[in-house]
Amino acid sequence: MKAKTETKTIKDLVDLHKAQMLKANAEYQRGIVWNSTQKRKLIDSVLRGYPLPRIYLHYVSTSIAGMTSQGLEVIDGQQRINALSDFAQGAFKLFDPVKDATIAKFPSFIREQPCPWAGCNFEGLSDELKTRFLETTIPVAIIEAKGANEVRDLFVRLQGGVPLSAQERRDALPGNFTDFILRVGGKPELARYPGHEFFVRSLAMKPGQDRGKTRQLAAQIAVLFFNRREKGAGNYCDINSAAIDDFYYQNLDFDVGSERATRLIAILDKLAQLIQAGKHAKLRGHDAIHLVLLADALWDDYARNWEERLPGALDKFLTAIAEGNLTKKDPVPSEYWSQYAQWTRVNSDRGDMIGLRHQFYQEKMVVNLGPLQLKDPVRVYGELERSILFYRQEKRCVVCDGSMLWPDVEIHHVEEYSKGGQTSLANGAAVHRKCHPKSKAQTKAVADKLNSVQRAAS
Repeated sequence: MKAKTETKTIKDLVDLHKAQMLKANAEYQRGIVWNSTQKRKLIDSVLRGYPLPRIYLHYVSTSIAGMTSQGLEVIDGQQRINALSDFAQGAFKLFDPVKDATIAKFPSFIREQPCPWAGCNFEGLSDELKTRFLETTIPVAIIEAKGANEVRDLFVRLQGGVPLSAQERRDALPGNFTDFILRVGGKPELARYPGHEFFVRSLAMKPGQDRGKTRQLAAQIAVLFFNRREKGAGNYCDINSAAIDDFYYQNLDFDVGSERATRLIAILDKLAQLIQAGKHAKLRGHDAIHLVLLADALWDDYARNWEERLPGALDKFLTAIAEGNLTKKDPVPSEYWSQYAQWTRVNSDRGDMIGLRHQFYQEKMVVNLGPLQLKDPVRVYGELERSILFYRQEKRCVVCDGSMLWPDVEIHHVEEYSKGGQTSLANGAAVHRKCHPKSKAQTKAVADKLNSVQRAAS
């Protein structure tokens, strides 16, 4: 095999492609797979002066019946060549970084720069931009081989590198949220990113060896945590790859000193102190997620005596999960399987599945923690009880039976507080703010209704 390195202009490649002298070998190439966003961003990169990677071409000379045909087959670079050719022939318009921000997802520093090609196809470019595009050079390796097998072997070797994981790609994104996750999730090859002890010690994860899994979990926790802080504890968002990508792009200007960021770090600090590696069964990603959300619900409203009981409460829950897993094939499996463990295996990163798991998790953990003491022992329910009752009642108001949204939820004392009614789950009912009983007659009507339901259920 011989290889010659040279440069070709985009005009050279476009002309060769248009003349059918530059094409892919369909026997081993995958066809055109880039979408319009990828094509538009490639052209945008060219016009911004970003260098493009080397293209590998196979020189082919075929003689038949005394005539010779010469051409080039694409070994590596098919998607780029096709995008360049399509744009040059007017196939699509480029992104406007501001108007198309939702789709293009350019970082803020790009949106702030002048973009004279915004919304243009090739014909819409100025003469100067047309020239800049067509005269841009790309490094090219021209390969001459003894046979097709050598070319295929080169193709396999070029494609044989380990592709970046989704999180490794996110690590390269600009913006403050990227830096926040690197600091929390860790990238130990860089001294400034050792990773938070909650992940490194409590969960015994290895961010330097797991190709981004620790940072992905940190990102999932952060996305879910920040979404709930913004929209309320009754909200559980998706934390799949697409949802995480969106959050990164939407938070390029993330404030690492904000209340929500410092709160999350404080909670991770506390959990790292309380949950010691080796003293529990190995914690998995979903265990970490629910621990953080539980601590967040306990953080403001309750005296900190829950902290010393948390490790024991977690052990009880993990034991029950392990025992529940043994019953999954039983005619009537344990609730720890049917209402929690099975939801960690199917669509576990979907918001509705996370909500189902957490509803069960916090109810059981509250029992395991024992009596919780409100910091201010008045008639107000804390966030944890509010959340439990909200889901226990399937998000429906006990008064009007209508659907409730989290911001409208209040907790009513079934037995009046003024008559000794306790601020407890057993004596609470979730209601719309507008439906909250005000008079003795209304309070009695709610109590009678609940007693009637309980008698019917028994």
